[in-house]
Amino acid sequence: MIFQDKDKNVHIEAEELILGNNLKYGRDIYIKVKGTFKIGDNSFIGDRFKATAEEIIIGDYFFNVPTDSRGMFIGGGGSNFPYSKLKIGHRCVCHTGHINLASPVTIGDDVGLSHDVDIITHGFWASVLEGYPRSFKEVKIGNNVIIGWKTVIMTGTEIADDTVIGSHSTVTKSLLEKKAIYAGTPAKLIKRIEEPSVAQKISMLRDIVEDFNHLMSHYSVPKFYIEANYPYIKINNLTLDVKQLTYEG
Repeated sequence: MIFQDKDKNVHIEAEELILGNNLKYGRDIYIKVKGTFKIGDNSFIGDRFKATAEEIIIGDYFFNVPTDSRGMFIGGGGSNFPYSKLKIGHRCVCHTGHINLASPVTIGDDVGLSHDVDIITHGFWASVLEGYPRSFKEVKIGNNVIIGWKTVIMTGTEIADDTVIGSHSTVTKSLLEKKAIYAGTPAKLIKRIEEPSVAQKISMLRDIVEDFNHLMSHYSVPKFYIEANYPYIKINNLTLDVKQLTYEG
């Protein structure tokens, strides 16, 4: 199956092609997948997005937009292997970088890959018969993870849920403690994340509302009513629950 938009130089090809509702895309996109390529609803594939693999499954609300002349590259060495499979969850963001697929890569929900993040699933050079190292191993990234600029994630590593990886880090071993901040080369535990008290959250929410009002004063938007009463923010007839991450209205 092939999807093409010649005006934008877009070519998407797969044995099974599943494109979600309200999918938007930029220019100069080339995707060729031997098996299934699936991308969920309300997603955006930005300019200069290149991918080759056995299988790519991407969830809803995927967002990719490069902010410079580079793009996102998925595949590379080993991308014709039967285990070159990429799975990305819902509500994930990436900009520019490289995901190598000599081995599988699994990325959870609500994950952000900052600019120039590289995920490497293999490494070798000289002969193993002469004692030199080689590695072909899967990489797993949990849910609610942000990975800082120019970070490299090496083969065989796993990153736990609810973690922050500082910019210019190198992840050489699995980072398995949740709700933690890691940074450095090699990446090490820097700080554990502690949830603010209710009083602190109330103060934070009021600051957010104040900042939002200040921001909106610079734009021509209709007048609105807004108030904060933790865990709710009410904007006209819309009510946001920042604890349950739900809304009404």
